[in-house]
Amino acid sequence: MYTIRDLRKYQYDYHKENFPFAFNFIKNPYSFLKARFYMESSAVFVWFLLKTNIKPNTVTIIYGIAGIITGILLSIPNYYTVIVALFIAFTKGILDWSDGHLARITGQTSLTGYILDGYGAILNSYGFQIGLGLYVANRTDSLIFYYLVILLVFVKAAGLIQYSRNILLKEISTTKVMSNFIANYSPHVKGAITIRISRLRYIYDRYIVGFLDDRSRSVDFICLIILLELHFAINISHIIFILLLAKYIIIFVGSFYLVSKGGWIEHQMNKKLGELYSQFVSDSTIKK
Repeated sequence: MYTIRDLRKYQYDYHKENFPFAFNFIKNPYSFLKARFYMESSAVFVWFLLKTNIKPNTVTIIYGIAGIITGILLSIPNYYTVIVALFIAFTKGILDWSDGHLARITGQTSLTGYILDGYGAILNSYGFQIGLGLYVANRTDSLIFYYLVILLVFVKAAGLIQYSRNILLKEISTTKVMSNFIANYSPHVKGAITIRISRLRYIYDRYIVGFLDDRSRSVDFICLIILLELHFAINISHIIFILLLAKYIIIFVGSFYLVSKGGWIEHQMNKKLGELYSQFVSDSTIKK
């Protein structure tokens, strides 16, 4: 049976190897502190979970539901429900750091768990941002923000890049596409798999996509703003929401530019097929 000390060590060793940036206080002070909060808390939580029959995927599902609950509570114009929403938003990451930990030490890792984990993150993103928009609408008593919440959901859900990736998955799954790729596989195609990151793409990823993203530092910052608004005569959460909406509108428009200019979909197709082909060749070599 694992002790809390064993679980703590496992968490620290695993995350230090896979996420070294979270262990650099000078460059990432907030990530350094929040990661320790998650690792310490999740070690205790997993210790309790090991005494039950709760599966890792169940923890992941609860994590996703926590995001929905956060949005609902944040949208209710009541001091206490908003406080509870902020508490959940700040601590729900413990669940996210516990499901994978539990799965690894019990040998229950799976592709299903990986997909559920990503889906849980999406539910949390939508739940918190929709809740923020409705909180702002209630606070400002302005009808326009209800329409902006609808716009936020639309531009997040209707991005052309995500749709293209869904279609690519279906295409890659067909025998014909895979056979054609293998038949025409050459150093030229292999070279096309390499990703070239332009200066514009670097700025886009760092300053647009990375702005007010779904990481805990951004969520906690917004929670702090709301907490200050509840106790002091300030009103800036509507600015945060408008900036967040502007970000997703830029990403929405950018997705059309990236896909429609040509070559992006073909590049993604070759890249993914190349990865599958390389893995297939590697696995075949090992078996021989």
